Order: sequence, then C-alpha cells, then structure tokens
Amino acid sequence: MSYLNDPNGTVRKAKTPSHRRQDGLIKYSYDKTSQSGEDGIIEKLFQLIPSTRDRRYLVDVGAWDGKHLSNSYSLLINENSEWHGVLIEADGEKFQDLVDLHKPYGNTCLNVTVSCMRHSTQSLAYLLRHSTPSDFPDDFEFLCIDVDGTDYWLLHDVLHSQFKPQVICVEFNPTMPHDLIYIQPRDDNIRHGSSLPALVELAEQFDYQLVECTCYNAFLVRRDLYNQYVRDEIPFEPTIDVLHEVTMGTSMYQLYDGTLKIHGCKKMLWHRLPILEEKIQILDKKEDKLFPFAPGAELDQKPVIEESIANEEKMFQSISVDISSYCKPDGIVEEKQHCSRAILDQLKADGFALVRGTGIDKDLCNKALSWTHKFLQEAPEAVRRSCLTKDRARRGYSPQNAENFASLIGEQGPNDLVKKFRVGPENEEGDSFALTQPNAWPTEETWGLENVQLFQKYIQEYYDYLCKIANAIVQCIADELKSSTSDSTLESSLDALTVDNESHTSILTLLGYRKGARHQGCKKPLVAAHTDVGVITVLLFDAGNSAVLQRAESDTWIDVKLPTQVPNDPIFVVNIGDCLSDLCGNILPSTLHRVMPRNSKDTIPRNCLALFQGFKSDQKLQISGQSMTYEEWRKNKIAKAQEAQGKI
Repeated sequence: MSYLNDPNGTVRKAKTPSHRRQDGLIKYSYDKTSQSGEDGIIEKLFQLIPSTRDRRYLVDVGAWDGKHLSNSYSLLINENSEWHGVLIEADGEKFQDLVDLHKPYGNTCLNVTVSCMRHSTQSLAYLLRHSTPSDFPDDFEFLCIDVDGTDYWLLHDVLHSQFKPQVICVEFNPTMPHDLIYIQPRDDNIRHGSSLPALVELAEQFDYQLVECTCYNAFLVRRDLYNQYVRDEIPFEPTIDVLHEVTMGTSMYQLYDGTLKIHGCKKMLWHRLPILEEKIQILDKKEDKLFPFAPGAELDQKPVIEESIANEEKMFQSISVDISSYCKPDGIVEEKQHCSRAILDQLKADGFALVRGTGIDKDLCNKALSWTHKFLQEAPEAVRRSCLTKDRARRGYSPQNAENFASLIGEQGPNDLVKKFRVGPENEEGDSFALTQPNAWPTEETWGLENVQLFQKYIQEYYDYLCKIANAIVQCIADELKSSTSDSTLESSLDALTVDNESHTSILTLLGYRKGARHQGCKKPLVAAHTDVGVITVLLFDAGNSAVLQRAESDTWIDVKLPTQVPNDPIFVVNIGDCLSDLCGNILPSTLHRVMPRNSKDTIPRNCLALFQGFKSDQKLQISGQSMTYEEWRKNKIAKAQEAQGKI
C-alpha cells in the first residue's frame, strides 16, 4: 500500500460490478460492415419477426457510401435479397458512391440533408411520403438513423407521422450517463446528439420496446411484435441498465477548495484532443482557491454567466416555407407544388404557417415596425385620437380597452389591452360597405408634418406590398386544395380564391402591446381567444417581449415561435380566417389564437403588423352550396357570433 505515502494524494479507479447482460440479442452480434455487432442483431431480429409481404423495406438515414460501417449493406447487397432500400445521404461525394453501389439492385438513393424542423419539405416524414416508391408501406420493416446530431428529432418526426416501422436502430451519444435525459435543441445546425434514456422515453410513448444496445446504437421493436415474436428470446426484462454500460463517459467532481477534477474518459472522442483539467478551472488564482468555511477564509463569489445564442435566422429559414415561386412571374411548377404542400401541411397541423421568399425588403419591414412603435407607443395620445374611429371594422385608431375580440366567436370576455390602428389602400373611394371607408391619418397639428408624412409613407408602402404577398399565399393554398379534391362543389367554392384578391377590404392593423394590469399575474389574455373574420391573416412582429402569440392545441395553449428580429429574408406568420375555412369546407379550420402577457424585469412593448385579407365586397362566393357576396357572408358571420354571445 505504498500509494498511501504519495504526497500528491491518490486517484485510481475503483472496481464496480457490471450489470450488463450478455445473454440477450447481443450474443448474436457480428460485423460484416457494421461497427459494433449490429449486423448480427439485425439478422436475428428479422429471423424472429416473419415477413408479411413479398419484399421487405428499409430506410437508412445517413447511409454514407453504403458500405463503410453500414447497418444496411448486408440486407441489400445480395442478388437474392428480399429487401428494397431507401438510402439517404447528404454528402455529395459519398452519395455518388452510394448510387454506384445500389444502382444494380434498384434501391432508392436520395441526396438530401434531412431536416429535423417541423413541416420542412426535407423532414424525414415528408421525404417518406413524397420520395419513396409508390408501394412503400407505412409499416415498413427497418429504420436506421445515424446522422450524428439530430437523430432524436428525426425519430420524433417519424413517430408522430403515419409511419410505424417494425424495427428501429437509432444512434445515441455514448458519453452521456443513464440518469441523464438530454435532448439536443431542435436545430439542423447543432450536433450534440441525445442520450439513450431520452430516446427510450420517446420510443415508449409510441409503444416501442428497447431490446438491445451496442456501443452507439439502440434497437427498438414495435411492442406488438416484441410481445409476439421477440420477448421469449430475451431471458430478462430489457432495460437500459442491463443492455448498456457507459464506457466513454467523462465525469467531473469538485474539491473543497474549488478545484475541478475529471474522471473517466479524458479526451474529446470526435475531435481527438485531450481534456486538460487546467483549462476547465473556474478559479484560476491561487488566492481564490480557499475553502469558504475554513477559519479566516473570505471568498469573493464571481458568478459566471454563460450565454448560448443559437443561429436564429438559419433555424427559422429551415422551418419556414419558401413561397418565392408564387411571388415571381416565372415560378417553376415543381417548386410551386412543394411550396403549396408544405404550407398546407403547416396550416393543417398548427393553424399557422411561417413563410419567406416574398421579395419584400427587410428595411421596409423594419421602418413600418419602427413607425408603428412611434405611433402606438411613443406619440402623445392626442396624435392617436386625431384619427379615432368608433366602428372597429372601419379605418382609424381604436384605443386600448375599447374592443373585445372574444365576441368574434360568440364569447364574452374582458376588453383587449391592445391599441389598434387600421388602414387600407391610399385614395380608395368609400362606398356603403363598412370595410371600404377612407383612411383616417393622424393630423399635422398634433404630430407635425414630417412625422405624419413618414408614417403614412412607410405604412402605405408596407400595406401595398403585403397585399401582393397575401394574394400569392392564397393562390398557393388554393392550388393545393384544388389538386387534392375531386369534389366539384368544393372546387367551385375554391374558385373565389384564384381571382385577384388585392382588394380594398384587406385591412392592415397596427397592434401595440405594452405592460399593463394583466401583466401582474399573466393569467388573463391581452387579446382574447378568437378567430379572424377574413381569408387569411399575415403577421409580422417586432422584438418586443411584452406579449406572446399562442395557438390552441386540444385543451392547451402553445406559444407560436417567432423570430426576435426581422431577418434578411423577412419571415411572416400566416393563419386561417373564417372565410377561407368556410370556402374549403373546413378542411382548414379557422385558427383559434390569443395574445398573452409576458412579464420580466425589462418588459419591452411589442408591436405587430397584421394584414387581414378580404375579398372585394361584391365578390360572389359559393359556400355550402349557397351563393352570397363577401359582404353578405361577413355580416352573417358577425351576426351569428353576436347571437351566440347574447345567449351566454
């Protein structure tokens, strides 16, 4: 025991018992091209689970060249193979090797960087729906995911879709301990990987059973198949603790004087660099390294603040739909089809869609938001009251606490704590319709000539551009709705969406939220739950934090993710209005949404530009077999809501 005399102390690894079982499926492991015995486990699983069709199907995400460390090569590269593969690889050079290998066998190869973002046209579920053979089944046999980062979110995407693969092999980060649920951020640009417990937790929610692990991969089997064919092959309850050991983990412990020490793996596995203890110390100075409770010790605590700023613009670019093919005269048909499918997928799932590629200048968006802030948040109340309106449907200013949007769905509720200013096209002559009155701009006497001119200039320019964008979005939605129906009555109803919808009934509303009474408990909404009366609404928010847009999902409310600033390619939020919902026979239900207060030490007022797109007042509509004008439909809708409100 000479180590007891070491003046530097002693650090050595203690022996701990292993709980890893070797008598499960791991006993069948072997490698032909796989890394850690996966070939043998896969072979055994598909010996146990019988085939129910002439051929079996697999999807390999991150297939590389098709051979190096491949979990699918042994199944596919065989003249008598019963398998057909869909192999996905992002690297262009390796993809060519993949194609050369699989072309003789007729397998499907896709050169795509699979996105983990919801509703992306490069999401795994989207690719399986639109880029696989026509006979590709929803319950295909084998899914292998190995993309070194977003594996959790790709699995999440598939499990939330119609696809229910029989067996899944998914990569986890082998350095993470078993008591850690780590799910990396949902961002295509981040490569963290996720922990094994996080993946198992996700799989169990969708009735998948963990059956085996190798060093990097977890094998999951659909529970009905596990119970029927696999359970008897495993002589124990398959859990993480008996199927995997963390042999590459790095742990850190603290000494009383503040020194940080590392135990376990002392190198960065993927960068092949040593982890040096001297580089991870928080207290660098000798005088700082004191035990704070030792006699005479004084500790100057210096909090260390670590900020992690995600690349927001790239993330929102990934999850938003590029509608440029609809905003330019020479849009390519295939691009339009992808665009219209993607926007409809988002609207069906959430009631909201994020769009970009509109061609609008970032500077115009920022100027319109800036002048909205000046008018609603900074100008004296006299400026706003110089363009006061009494009818909320007409143009002009409505003060805070003057309107109740709950009434739009026949509900009662407190008035909305939001200031509003409504504007339509410049110099549009009014008529007898409520939505086509003249604009009411602030007066020079209250705000000065320069302010009035600049405010009117940028708001009017923004309005004109947004009407064109809204028209393109509606055309995009209409194309997909029409292509997916054989109902002649519905097609007739949708015809109204394909006409030029740049109309003076489209109203741009400037919305201003600031800290008020409802921020105290943050329980009551600033704007009550409601749907919009119109075709669609196109929204743009500034960087304020006093309010958050929420959408309804079952019995809960979900925050709508919004950019905190206008990116170079501005991103807009689109939601479904009642008129569009009625025209499409409720295929797209009206978006139920609200605005909630957010309170913080530094609450910043928030502003929004909302274009409520409408038809021309005398536009003929066919709704549920009835013919009516847009103005008649609008009045009927409001009358029904008021009638319902009166019965409460």
